[in-house]
Amino acid sequence: MTTERSLEERALDHLWIHESPRSELVDHDMLRVFDRGEGPWLWDTRGDRYFDLCSSMWQTPLGHGRGDITSAMAEQARRVATAGPIFFTTRGAVELAERLAASAPGDMQHSFLTSSGSEATETAIRLARQYHRMRGDHHRYKFISRYGSYHGAGGGGLAMSGRRHRDSVYYPLMPGGVHVMPPTGVSDLQYAEQIRDTIELEGPETVAAVIGEPVAITEFRIPDETYWPRVREICDEYGVLLIIDETLVGCCRSGRMWGIEHWNVVPDVMVVAKALSGGYAPVAAMIVREHVFAAFGHDTGSPSVQSYGGHGATAAAAARAMEIYMDERMDRVAESLGAELFGMLSEVTDLPIVGDMRRFGLWIGIELVNPVTGESYATGIRGKFEVAKEISRRLLRVGCAAARMSEGILHVAPPYVSTSDDLKFVTEAVFTVLDQLSDKLSRG
Repeated sequence: MTTERSLEERALDHLWIHESPRSELVDHDMLRVFDRGEGPWLWDTRGDRYFDLCSSMWQTPLGHGRGDITSAMAEQARRVATAGPIFFTTRGAVELAERLAASAPGDMQHSFLTSSGSEATETAIRLARQYHRMRGDHHRYKFISRYGSYHGAGGGGLAMSGRRHRDSVYYPLMPGGVHVMPPTGVSDLQYAEQIRDTIELEGPETVAAVIGEPVAITEFRIPDETYWPRVREICDEYGVLLIIDETLVGCCRSGRMWGIEHWNVVPDVMVVAKALSGGYAPVAAMIVREHVFAAFGHDTGSPSVQSYGGHGATAAAAARAMEIYMDERMDRVAESLGAELFGMLSEVTDLPIVGDMRRFGLWIGIELVNPVTGESYATGIRGKFEVAKEISRRLLRVGCAAARMSEGILHVAPPYVSTSDDLKFVTEAVFTVLDQLSDKLSRG
């Protein structure tokens, strides 16, 4: 007699899970096949329920099981799913571009649609180089970015990313990536001035753009009020484009529609992904200012072409999600929930393993330290990995499904549809995990 094999077993046979080694999936029992979702909760094929602690890698802030978004996508697919991106488009793509233009900072009015943030970043890299060449600056090919950054899985994005200890297996990377230290949240004017110094040292005539996330992601450092305005001034002074990667903080996560709005800065190019469709469809966008778009003139096409770029059905899902973000003021909802959760979590700072806790809208980062020495574990840009996997394993055991944590930071970024009761569950789960880990590490 044969028994039916579980979906988990079938997945292990044929599905190559992203990044996770089989030792994590099997030996530490981390693999889950989720069968259903509702609001901020997920149910797996074992029948167990988990809270979506980081909104499925920052993709699902509007929660799971939303019929309004899936209906918009299905309706567009029934009418015409896609028409090909050259010459033709669809209603869904037009409506998404309109909503992005209505919400983007300043005069950012033109969107190039792609299937992922990685593709949008690759397009932004090509755009920056082509922009300068069309203006007669034929030697501007370098990009200044920050150590600890992540700008996608493409060849250009890897070169721009600052995770050298992880990406070294792919060397040599695309030439042109130059790195500076990220801001720390204190006296950050000096880190902005490092960008000026680097432009001078590299040769201003060779630098095409500065690219960065609004927040220094790896160690979750929120720049002070001086950093981004000064970077904007430096870019303007040297004729360098400013590219802001909103992949993680865009679509209200920060308490504003776009994270860069906290500094009243308008970038030249903005990359938007992950939450753009609420996680319901693979879609992203590169949004540009009027002067960047105008440089391409009447007779030059876009800097890239992608078969699924501007796909009608996925764009329709994103257009509906954008309508929800804007009409239901999800920026205010995220800020309110973030403040509430931050207060509820305040007592975890009494634990010997917690060194600091920082908040950016509805995204809280809890910095962990060695409970014996007090040394911070948040040293990801230097390549040390000691407690990240342990955090994710322990969270799963207490009913929280989380992305793999960056080193030394426990990230809490729940969906905007979470209730006060949900936040209480999160608080208890986080406290339990940190208390257990603190006790284990204190005992050696």
